[in-house]
Amino acid sequence: MDEASKKRKERLEQLKKRKLESATTDGKEVSLSFRNYTPLNEELKADDSKIATHKDIGDTVEKKMEGVVEKAIQEEEQIRAKDVDIFTLASKKPNWDLKRDIEPKLLKLEKKTRAAIIELIRKERPSDLIMT
Repeated sequence: MDEASKKRKERLEQLKKRKLESATTDGKEVSLSFRNYTPLNEELKADDSKIATHKDIGDTVEKKMEGVVEKAIQEEEQIRAKDVDIFTLASKKPNWDLKRDIEPKLLKLEKKTRAAIIELIRKERPSDLIMT
């Protein structure tokens, strides 16, 4: 088992060497930047110049959107600064909440009213109900 692990380590090291060699393409050396972690490899750890800092990252979303919030707040303040017309704030249907609350009760009453009307008709004109 130890032999298998040693062989695997050797293969991984060879693979790393190939990757580092292939990182240099067209005579230009591609630098590796480690943003989120410190590398475990001793060679890369020793070369602190390859570890990226927050200055190296460049434009971020926060930097791009830096002035947008302040601009939106200023626009909203300008809108609020204008005279507010009370009639535009008032609801066009001031009793909409009353209708909403009473509508279920009215439906029950409507059913009872229909039933009462039918009953009155049956009492007054029993002859109309007889089918011939």
